[in-house]
Amino acid sequence: MNQEKDKKKYIQCKKERREKKRVKKRDVTGDEVIFIFEKLLDGWSTIRIYNTIIQQNPYSKMDKKKVENISTGNCKIYETELTCERYEYYLNLREKIYSLREEK
Repeated sequence: MNQEKDKKKYIQCKKERREKKRVKKRDVTGDEVIFIFEKLLDGWSTIRIYNTIIQQNPYSKMDKKKVENISTGNCKIYETELTCERYEYYLNLREKIYSLREEK
């Protein structure tokens, strides 16, 4: 019984460590990802999105390559990064991005 609790606790800690590491490596906030998704659905080009982000926040660690990578929809945001409503909105936008890419 006690071993099971320890094992679950260990697995949970490991999961949190991995999540933190991936978020830190991505270096992009969830709100920036949502902004990119919204603008892609509005028909903006990736360079225009990048320029807008840099103008709004010159200290952003965003670069052109990251914007292009996120524009594919392959950017994973975790539930802990956003509120429940924003996370649901993100999932909805991500599905729309995937369907947009399939049409092209």
